[in-house]
Amino acid sequence: MKEALKRIKEDAYDEITVFPMFPQYASSTTGSIADLILSEICKWQHIPSLKFIDQYYSHPAFVEAFSNRMLSCHPELFSHVVFSYHGLPLRHINNSHPGIDSRVCSCDKAMPEYGRHCYKAACYETTRLIAHKSGLPEGTFTTSFQSRLSKNWLTPFTDETLVHLASMGHKKILIVAPSFVADCLETTIELGEDYVTLFKHHQGQELVLVGSLNDRDDWIDAITKIMKV
Repeated sequence: MKEALKRIKEDAYDEITVFPMFPQYASSTTGSIADLILSEICKWQHIPSLKFIDQYYSHPAFVEAFSNRMLSCHPELFSHVVFSYHGLPLRHINNSHPGIDSRVCSCDKAMPEYGRHCYKAACYETTRLIAHKSGLPEGTFTTSFQSRLSKNWLTPFTDETLVHLASMGHKKILIVAPSFVADCLETTIELGEDYVTLFKHHQGQELVLVGSLNDRDDWIDAITKIMKV
């Protein structure tokens, strides 16, 4: 990013739009990007107009693009859909709304008034929006969180969720990761390989990963629409 900013500075642009590849805001992801960019640009002699897209999980174009991607995998052929998001420590989530413990927050049912910049609330709302757009019946999908480093991270954990679903008799599960817009190790390896092995070890038959948006045409169109807001 520093190299890119250096080139931007040399070309003397009047306006810069920053579009993080994270649909839901979190201080450790989007916040870190903002911190780096602002710390660099503030040193410039000429500071251009700066527009920062902090999150876009609820934008209709993003929801439609992810819905289209998931529908291409025919969710009707699976008994359950798991929406898996990158996990975060509980202390990060609680800092978003002091005085309200995220573990007892009702954001899994509806977006609370204080939840606009709560990562957990945004993830559950993302699930609801994509599920509704895709026509998934209530009770056929679950939200969970992957890549935990300790038990004090967001729950339910994706690995435990998959084991539970397998124990309930679900043999074919579709898994989608809407906290990523490009495939990475956490999608292709953790979800697409490690969790497939885990699921089959617990008598599941098929766990299919929905690929991310990557360079799909509808996602490129969505980016242009989101940046115009």
